[in-house]
Amino acid sequence: MKKFATVLVFLTAVSLFRGSAQTDTSHPRLFLRSGEDKILLENISRDTTWSRMHRAIVAECDTICLEEPMERILEGPRLHAVSCEVLRRVLFLSYAYRTTGDVRYAERAEREMLHICDFTDWNPSHFLDVAEMSTALGIGYDWLYGWLSDESKARIVEAIITKGLDPSEDARYNPVFTTRPSRTCNWGQVCNGGLAVASIAIHTENPEQASRIIERSRELMMLPMNAEYPPEGCYPEGFGYWAFGTQYNILFISAMEKYFGAQSVSQYKVVPGFIESGNYSQQLITPSLRTFGYSDNSTRIYLEPAVMWFNTVKEDPKMYFMQKRLFDKFDLTHSYVKTIKNRLIPMMLVWGVGTGDAPLVSLDRAEEPRDLFYLGQGENDVCVMRNSWRPDAAYLGFKSGRVNNPHGHMDIGSFYYETDGVRWSLDLGSDHYGDIAKAHINMFNMKQDSPRWTVLTKYNNFAHSTTGPEGVYQIVDAQCHIDSIACKRRFKSVSSDLTGVYAGKLEKLVRTVSLRGRCAEITDIAHGTDEILPMNWTMITEAVSMQRRGASLVLRSQDGRTLKMRVKCSSEFECSLEPMRQRCDFENPSDGIFRLTIKYNVAPGKDSRIRVRLKP
Repeated sequence: MKKFATVLVFLTAVSLFRGSAQTDTSHPRLFLRSGEDKILLENISRDTTWSRMHRAIVAECDTICLEEPMERILEGPRLHAVSCEVLRRVLFLSYAYRTTGDVRYAERAEREMLHICDFTDWNPSHFLDVAEMSTALGIGYDWLYGWLSDESKARIVEAIITKGLDPSEDARYNPVFTTRPSRTCNWGQVCNGGLAVASIAIHTENPEQASRIIERSRELMMLPMNAEYPPEGCYPEGFGYWAFGTQYNILFISAMEKYFGAQSVSQYKVVPGFIESGNYSQQLITPSLRTFGYSDNSTRIYLEPAVMWFNTVKEDPKMYFMQKRLFDKFDLTHSYVKTIKNRLIPMMLVWGVGTGDAPLVSLDRAEEPRDLFYLGQGENDVCVMRNSWRPDAAYLGFKSGRVNNPHGHMDIGSFYYETDGVRWSLDLGSDHYGDIAKAHINMFNMKQDSPRWTVLTKYNNFAHSTTGPEGVYQIVDAQCHIDSIACKRRFKSVSSDLTGVYAGKLEKLVRTVSLRGRCAEITDIAHGTDEILPMNWTMITEAVSMQRRGASLVLRSQDGRTLKMRVKCSSEFECSLEPMRQRCDFENPSDGIFRLTIKYNVAPGKDSRIRVRLKP
């Protein structure tokens, strides 16, 4: 009778999902069904690019086999670095076992998983850690199901339940990703996506709870999707967090579709801007293969499996043009370090190669995009202009928006300018969260008087290529947008009214950024109040020296390239170029980065104008 009741609960849960009548409850059930791995391997063998990636993954697994399992070592309040590495190891090793049959990889993955099962917990106070650990054990359990002993399977299932699913239903730990009324940013995607993957993996073994969590994830995943992507896919948290949240969003969709059928996920694929965010991510990759890394994002860049999944929904060989360039860069240097440190890189093969009769897509078929102008609007408006898609192209990025968006900086009105691989204007990114937490600084306090702005170096407007009254912080809850656009073949321009972020200090402040050929131009128009107001025009740069002759400046990079700057200002101005220095020992140094400051005055009650032309 008890067995019948369990089966009844399972069948009832499965019936919640449309198109689930044909659900196959055997293992493996996540992403690659039984037999599909062999088709995948056959397709990989037909394509030299995918073959090289496959060999790199397997070679990395040989390295992992020599390493000891991860230990439960916190960085400040986080176990996240450990969770990320566990996921990378288990996914890589499980993939290698399924595609080679070499039991060394299965044995090493089992050893890692059983070691993680013995942790006291997976740090539920920072639930991202739990989500990624649950994903790791869910995939390992499912993909190695036919090899694992009954004892190992029982221990892994128990750990997923007691250290993953149970804490997710505990009110002490789940408010961040379950109860926010509108938007949950990347947390909602990672936590709900990871828990759903783990729940699908053990759905048969734990049907009632797993079904409950899958259903919860189905509902909650729509919150960040509806908040973060419309209308054009411009993800407000920037490139790195787009990759983090979106890849988990896709893991969720892919796992659901493989297990419950296509109809169970049809609503997610049509969310405005979601598929289009693949173009957003590509636009933020600069010609030198860095990123326009606004907010808490670095310039580091990896291959992105999410792009290949997008192509399964909307085939477009232009979408993965930069992925091909990235792969060629890694391959030509025979250095796969950055590629294989992306913990989900095997999914690039799963989603990119396909399991049909022929490869779904080959990176060698990538096509150069035609568009040289991109505008993404939303919580943070972003514009990118370029004169071509060549490696030596001129690239101009511009950001408006609001400071206190998740992971935001006081970077409203900032610009990124790159030519010939030199970052004449750039973003500094962020510091290591764990080091800041150890210093007992709450960097995620986004209030106006937060130490995020007043103590840390890289987060306020004085450390960005923007403009404003001298010594005045930007107002954190003021919303700015890109207001006007001009887009022609050889001339592109956008403007944003920045008055709101300096309310009370200026009657008006409008910034216009333009690209004509390879030359950038930044124009600011400010209208003062009843007093003379000192202003700072700031540019964070890789230039290491500056020479001034009247209204002309010449910047020189470390490798000897030069940038000519012509300043036209309605008042006298002064210039300085100083090294960027961190304020605190726990901040990462900004070696080789300088701050160029142009100081001028805004006259009382009049429009004042400064125009800076940058010519490489």
